[in-house]
Order: sequence, then structure tokens, then C-alpha cells
Amino acid sequence: MPLYASTFQWPDPAIDFVSLSSGARDGIAELVARSDRWILKAPGNFSGVTGQPGQRTLSTTLDGEPALIRGSVFAIDGDLGLRVDELRIGSVEMDAEYVSATANFEHLASACTYRPEDGAARDAHQALVFPALDDVAEMRAELPCRATAITLSADAPVPLEAFETQLTTFQDLLTFAADQPCSRTSLTLTDRSGNDVRVFGRDKYKPFNGKTRKPIEFSLRFVSDQTQRVIDGWWKARDELLPVTQIIAGLRYQPGYVEADAVLSAAAIEALATAGLCDPRPLLSQEDAEPIVAALNSLDGTNQAQRDAIARLKGELHRTTFRSKVESLIEDIAPEKWGLSRVRTDEWIKLFLKARNGIAHAAPGLPGGVSIWKESELLRSIRDANWIVITLVLIAQLGVPDAAIDRVAERLGTRYGIRHQETPIFAPREH
Repeated sequence: MPLYASTFQWPDPAIDFVSLSSGARDGIAELVARSDRWILKAPGNFSGVTGQPGQRTLSTTLDGEPALIRGSVFAIDGDLGLRVDELRIGSVEMDAEYVSATANFEHLASACTYRPEDGAARDAHQALVFPALDDVAEMRAELPCRATAITLSADAPVPLEAFETQLTTFQDLLTFAADQPCSRTSLTLTDRSGNDVRVFGRDKYKPFNGKTRKPIEFSLRFVSDQTQRVIDGWWKARDELLPVTQIIAGLRYQPGYVEADAVLSAAAIEALATAGLCDPRPLLSQEDAEPIVAALNSLDGTNQAQRDAIARLKGELHRTTFRSKVESLIEDIAPEKWGLSRVRTDEWIKLFLKARNGIAHAAPGLPGGVSIWKESELLRSIRDANWIVITLVLIAQLGVPDAAIDRVAERLGTRYGIRHQETPIFAPREH
């Protein structure tokens, strides 16, 4: 994960450095910006050999403070330089462990602002708990009202990567809540001796500098007394529904072609619909299936191939269809909320399934043989309706208060519905 040149300015145009790894020699490097990346240009000081690790580690001093630089060899002006991926100011310990981390994120303050529909407010002075994830132990999180930064604390010193695992999961949740990308803008770690270390780089994305929406526009906020439940649910989804939460965040971090976003959001919906978050119905009810099963059981003199076919037919009668799973997702949300969102769920289900089946089963598209994947306006409408469906289903599962869900449905309908007046999925705005 890189250090972007636009996010850090060096105090001097050149640095003296000491190599802490193979493939580099002590020297002086000129700092050169190329394609929003910093390159250390020091002819003859960096080498690359087949089989040798690409990362190099250096130490230096910046404004009187010790600093650690990590990067990868990079060709520049006919020689090898070092492209900087990470800079730590305050320590040169290569394998340091830390007890706390404080990070700033874009749009965090709006997500920490109370609204009446949030219901009972949580005690802002009471720490939240980020559950254990992967091989990382649980951590305490301090997130006061109108916070611009979040502080995590570990029970025992841990590497930077442990804090990153927890912070990245929170960043994805914040991005989902804001319905826009939220970059991390700063990170400060505290080691076991109380020394602060500022970390630059290790960013998936540079700051987007998007306009912050008002708190009313957020799909959830971290101020309700249900916030811990929301966090527990998101961490559980991150662990059990891979890669659904990553897809959700990715749709906002790196929106692609409409077709790609429609496919990815459909995959997220399918995962949610298949994950036991709903109670889907089989193809036929037990009552309707009974006479068919009785007729199949009455067949005599069948050979093995015929008996295998009968068994498959019986299984098909009780098979849960994808349509029924999607319908169950929709039914988990009150019709009034879909009305507020302006999504006509019957039309959405019909067109969503056509789009999804066109990829999964090469199924025919619209009447007349027209491929739904050639109808760009309709496809955009499906993509945006998919996002609304994902949002309402997830925030309901996460425990967002009912009044807040109503507000989210109304705001999403206003945000996206106005774009699709000519398609059947969104109801027109009432005057």
C-alpha cells in the first residue's frame, strides 16, 4: 500500500539515509515525485537481484526525529531508485509493537453526529469494543460524539498490522454508512514506552476530498445505544460473509463500469440471500408438493436410472429458488420502507433476475430478444436499486433503529430515484 506524494511533503529536497536491509547502501537520495509517488533517487545505491526481496528498509532523520522508510526498487532515469511505500516518523525500530493507534478518516465527524431518529444516545465516554477478527484480538475503541478521530487500544502490544486489520474493517463500515469513499487521512501509533510514531503511507487510496454529506444523509451513525450491536454485526459479516463487506466498500472506493458494478452488487445480494439472513420458500409448498410426490412414489417397475431421475425430481420440488431467496430479503423489510425508497420491488425483482440470469445462465433478456445488458439506462437503474436493497437489508440486520431506517430509505430514494424517472424500477416523485 503506497505513500502518495500529495499526502506528504518532505522537509528537505534530499535525505541522508542508512540501509537496514540488503539491496541498498548508505548514501544521499534526491526526492523526486513521479505519478503522485515519491522516489528516492540515489544512483548506484540500490540494487535488484533475481530472487532478492523487492522491499528495502532505510533509516533517516527528518526535522530532528528518527524515521523509518520502506519501499520497493523502481527504475528511474536509467538506474534503480526506491519508491516509498511507508514512512514512520518517531522511531526506526523495524519490528515495533504498539499499544494504541489513533486514526483520522474523511467524513467521520458527520457519522458521529446525533439525529433524533437515532433513538437513545450511547454514552460517548464509554469505549466500544471491536471484536476479534482473523488472528487479531479484540480492541477497545474510543469514538466520542462529533469525533474526527478514532483511538484503538490493545490489551498487549501488537504489530501495526493488527491495528490496520481493525481500522480497515471500520473504514469499510464508515464508507458504507457515508455512501461515499472515506480515506484514512492520518495514523499515529503509541509504543509500549509511550513514544508516538506517525505513519504515512500504507494507504489503499489517497484522500478523495469529497464533499461531506450532512448527518441526515448517512445510512447509519455511531451515536445510538445500538452502536455496539452494529459493530458486532459488521465484524461478523466481515468474517462470515466474505467478500460481501469488501464488495460493498469497493463499490464506493473504486466504482467501475456500470456493468461491473451491477454484477458485483448482484453478487453481494446473492450472498446475503443465501447466507441464512432470511427464510426462503421452496419451489412448492408442502401441500402442493404432496400429490406429485405420491404420484412419483406410485411408479412400479422402474430401473435404476429411472429411480435416480425420480429422486432428482423430488429434490427439485423442495429446492429453494434464487427468486424465493430474493423475495424473502425484500419481505424482511416493511413495505412502507420500500415505498419511502421509491423502489418498486416487483419491477426490481423481475429486472434484477433477468440481469443476473443473463450472466449466470445465459438466459434470454427483455421481450423481443433484446439483451438487458444493452439497455444502459435500465442497467444504471438496476445498479442503484441494488445499492438501496443492500443498504436497507444490512442496516436492518445490523440493528439500526426503525425510525432511522425510515429516514435512510427516504434519503436514498431521493438521492437515486431522481436519476431514473424514465425506468420502471423507481416510482416517480410525489408532488
